[in-house]
Amino acid sequence: MPMLPDWPTYLGAPQTRGRLRSVPEDFEVEEQFDVEFSLDGEFDWLWVEKRGNNTEYVARRIADLAGVSLKAVTYSGLKDRHALTRQWFCVHLPGKQGRDWDGITEVSGDSFWRVERWGRHRQKLRPGSHRANRFVIRLREVVGDRDDIDRRLKMLCAGYPNYFGEQRFGHDGANIEQCRAWFEGESKPQRFQRSIYLSSARSYLFNEVLALRLQAGTWLSPLEGELYSLRDSGSVFAAEPDEGIAKRIAEGDIHPSGPLFGKVARHSVTAEVDALEQSVFAAHKTLCDGLLRHGMKMERRSLRVIPKELCWQWLSDDQLQLQFSLPSGCFATALVREFINA
Repeated sequence: MPMLPDWPTYLGAPQTRGRLRSVPEDFEVEEQFDVEFSLDGEFDWLWVEKRGNNTEYVARRIADLAGVSLKAVTYSGLKDRHALTRQWFCVHLPGKQGRDWDGITEVSGDSFWRVERWGRHRQKLRPGSHRANRFVIRLREVVGDRDDIDRRLKMLCAGYPNYFGEQRFGHDGANIEQCRAWFEGESKPQRFQRSIYLSSARSYLFNEVLALRLQAGTWLSPLEGELYSLRDSGSVFAAEPDEGIAKRIAEGDIHPSGPLFGKVARHSVTAEVDALEQSVFAAHKTLCDGLLRHGMKMERRSLRVIPKELCWQWLSDDQLQLQFSLPSGCFATALVREFINA
């Protein structure tokens, strides 16, 4: 039985159905990241296209080929395994001239990864450095009301709930189950797994808060004690919930924010928002206590995300293609679940 809750949607449960990721090419993701190489330094940056491999696996193979430890290889974001993706990797090679990465390709069955271009740089690639991801998504075997899909997509151009996608939580929410077992002393995960579990726990708590506000009709309503997130920047600020704030929310300039749980930060929610979030934390005490023990610090994430340049076209009677960009860390699957059961 799936462990994850069926978190509510903004537009109500869609009645149409379709297939997502029939093949990896149905889900294309490309990092939006402008790089100007210094042509010297200690770092090789590699632009990699991959299919059927996760980011961690490719990082390990790059480390092997470069003759360095996995710690010497970095990337900005994790990309889906069941997709066709393009992203940057970085290899630290101090005191070396780098290696020739031209033509590096590895194929295993239907999976592959290859270096499409590369360059030398003085700067290290750090997590979360890319500004956005560009998506091309194809849905097959679509059955239902095409007019309803078009209506929903037009509404989603103005934004949708910024849920973490189900892939963050593992198959049927297994990451959350394993995280609880770890926090309760029933297991001892490896280092890489620990970071995944910590991230999954914070994402789960955020989704719970967002779901509660969505059900209450306050996810886009300014409440007392709110911290607001600036569109695209992630910076937060406090302000009284007046007409000016409501207008900026309506225009998409700012969004109410939700918690990425951890130790209380310098800027904190108060009053009505604090009471609401504390009710969620109290219901998931095991996760919260574990996150505090492992040194997590409270951060904020916008409750809404607005896709850029969202457009769509019907390739045939039962195939729909979408194109859009999202800020890094936001999930395309959270958009898809608003207009179709896939």
